[in-house]
Amino acid sequence: MKKIITLTICLLGIIPINFSQYYYIPASTPGNPGGLNTDSEYPSGSGLPAGWSVILGPNNSSPTWSTIENIGFPFNFNGNAVTQYKVSSTGVLTFSTAATNIPSASNAGIPDAGIPDNSIMVWGLQGTGPNDNIVTKTFGTAGGRQHWVFFSSYTAGSWSYWSIVMEEGSDKIYIVDQRHSTAANPQITAGVQIDGTTATMVAGSPSLSNVAGADPTSADNHYYEFIYGTQNATDMAGVSVTTFPYLILGNAPFTISGEVTNYGSNAVNGFDINYSIDGGTTVTESITGVNLNSYDNYTFDHNTTWTPASSGSYSVAIWASNINGSADMDLNNDTAYATLNVFDNFVQRVPMLEVFTSSTCPPCVQGNINLKDVLSNYSQTDYTLLKYQMSWPGSGDPYYTQEAGDRRTFYGVNSVPRLEIDGGYDSNPSGFTTQEFDESAGIPSFSTISANYSVYHDQGQNSVVDMNITIDPIEDFNSNDLTLFVAIIEYATYNNTGSNGETEFLHVMKKMIPSSSGTAIPALQTGVQESFNFSYNFQGQYTLPVDANSPINHMNSHSVEDFDNLGVVVWVQDVNTKEILQSTTASIVANVEENIAASRLMIFPNPSSKDYTNLVIESSERGLFEIMIINTLGEIVLMDNIIINKNLTQYQLDNSKLSNGMYNVIIQTPSIQSSKKLQILR
Repeated sequence: MKKIITLTICLLGIIPINFSQYYYIPASTPGNPGGLNTDSEYPSGSGLPAGWSVILGPNNSSPTWSTIENIGFPFNFNGNAVTQYKVSSTGVLTFSTAATNIPSASNAGIPDAGIPDNSIMVWGLQGTGPNDNIVTKTFGTAGGRQHWVFFSSYTAGSWSYWSIVMEEGSDKIYIVDQRHSTAANPQITAGVQIDGTTATMVAGSPSLSNVAGADPTSADNHYYEFIYGTQNATDMAGVSVTTFPYLILGNAPFTISGEVTNYGSNAVNGFDINYSIDGGTTVTESITGVNLNSYDNYTFDHNTTWTPASSGSYSVAIWASNINGSADMDLNNDTAYATLNVFDNFVQRVPMLEVFTSSTCPPCVQGNINLKDVLSNYSQTDYTLLKYQMSWPGSGDPYYTQEAGDRRTFYGVNSVPRLEIDGGYDSNPSGFTTQEFDESAGIPSFSTISANYSVYHDQGQNSVVDMNITIDPIEDFNSNDLTLFVAIIEYATYNNTGSNGETEFLHVMKKMIPSSSGTAIPALQTGVQESFNFSYNFQGQYTLPVDANSPINHMNSHSVEDFDNLGVVVWVQDVNTKEILQSTTASIVANVEENIAASRLMIFPNPSSKDYTNLVIESSERGLFEIMIINTLGEIVLMDNIIINKNLTQYQLDNSKLSNGMYNVIIQTPSIQSSKKLQILR
């Protein structure tokens, strides 16, 4: 399969002005350039991390210049050393610090006579609002520092965040599109102007809109990299190897797949695509009949397959050559590499499903409904499910935590609802199908994970979750990037009612153990088990935050509605490739209050103000269970039977005819019994 992928921004017609001294390349992946700036994007004085200096304050109803500022490290603009700059409240940074003319708020295409020589711009912003500040901060170490000029909470219809970045050593300039209100409507001229006749601007200017969304992290950021000089006419770069990195020897031969992009100024009509295994013989396929404009990506499945001689780890390289019959003019960006792991044995995979959702997101309702419908076709032991409540749209979900935000940043998620499966599948859960689940489950795994947990709590206080985990590899896995992730979830919550109409939230992440960074683990060796023990104490009282702007502080509060409704999910992930090797949902081995190992009963919501209550029964025994509801007088007010044929079974109890008060809920067979108190409170 071969196809051309044209970046969204390219659809606007990215054509650098050939006579300028700069050309630019749009980022191919989300984030900040070089990853040096990890600060959250908030207004100065209201959530922006420490270290930023205000160089121009708010409420500039008329265009004005900032003070003259020092860059702080050697930097060349247009081949000339510069040390100082100033910035206008309309989004123009100039090295011509003696200039008196202030660019107006009405932006235009460049070159423009109203722009001073030697300027960089996100022209069209305004600093008229009370939170509109221009702030600066330098990141990195000497030799490779970045000086950021950050338009924090600036105005473009509504709040809009952009930055101009100067990089030491490379002399590169970056224009970074960072964060925007859904009501913002940026109409920006982004570019570099040398003088009144020479300039380079991003296509779409002077009406360039935002690519980034409302995320206050860099996860959805987009940037444009400006490079001094003339763009190479012929230049193709390797983007990635897309062959699945974990393969079964018996399934050979394998297809080598990848992605390359055209960084040259000339359109590409033909080229060779190459791969090599462990630096060996080059395997070449000629590609013809294409039309790749600047910044178009090309995905390929090479027509010559590969059969490894044995199991083991192999290094694969892919690159393009013979571009339009000519040599590539920049060999530094040609090649993309990956490691392919080939195994003799495998076990059944338990797909890890991570869902990004929010109670303020209307489309998330259908996403959650469809996902639940698809998973109802499978046993709960067939998959591992975890949901992260997000900080947007609007004020976001009150159960948002920074740990959930960290996972969002890890994957670069910039829309909700979003479903990630095993670190590879990325899509909207509204369109998820059983076929896609089966495809995920059909990918082999090379280790098993067993896990159990117990919960001790005293009236909801000082609640402790103890966890025991064992990883049992059946093949060597020689990676130094493996991480064990553990998350405590609440199977169902009901207090979190946002604006989208949802009243039930399932498999909600409450705490990652020990943190969102997980626990680094050594390379896995066949037959060598790796065991881990964790314990977490939920602190303080239950708290329902107002919204995502004031998330749970785990040092003094928690958001668990029912400690009898907790679960633990576990997965092993390569944090470099993001591939998840295996996952599991832990089994409960003891609940101190119940003292029953054979069967466990969970009730939620409890107290219940609804006409129904959910019972979740976890049992090692299969067969017919009797359910009884007994009032305080010892009278049986409801009785029913349920067939238990899997580890975890949910039963919806109709309590619409029960009056307010306390009840005893009992599930039993001839050999086991478990009970819980239920309060009806309407």
